[in-house]
Amino acid sequence: MTVSHILAVLSSSDLVIGVEIIEMNVEPKTQSIRAKAILKKGYVLYVNEGIGENYRRYSYHLQKGDKMIRRWDNAPHWRGIRTFPFHLHILDEDEPIECGEVFVSDVLLVIRDIVKEKVL
Repeated sequence: MTVSHILAVLSSSDLVIGVEIIEMNVEPKTQSIRAKAILKKGYVLYVNEGIGENYRRYSYHLQKGDKMIRRWDNAPHWRGIRTFPFHLHILDEDEPIECGEVFVSDVLLVIRDIVKEKVL
């Protein structure tokens, strides 16, 4: 996974209206990106990913208006979850649920269902 791959996936998705790069760093051994993807039907996806040798930290935060809809991340703060450090925050739930490691393409597939079904 590279920053250019993340941008390519976002740019090629028919859900994405536009992508704003907030911060991007590409060095020989590490890469990172913070971006805001404007999606159809008023949704916004915030992408925050850091990639290095044997290292990956990510957060994909979906919201509509001021309301958080989903956030997939691997911040190491929910040690009691079987899929630690990978987890998923849903709406206003106090604790996240188990979730395997995801990539931007996985997240866009779930978002497609949310937008299509008008779940939220």
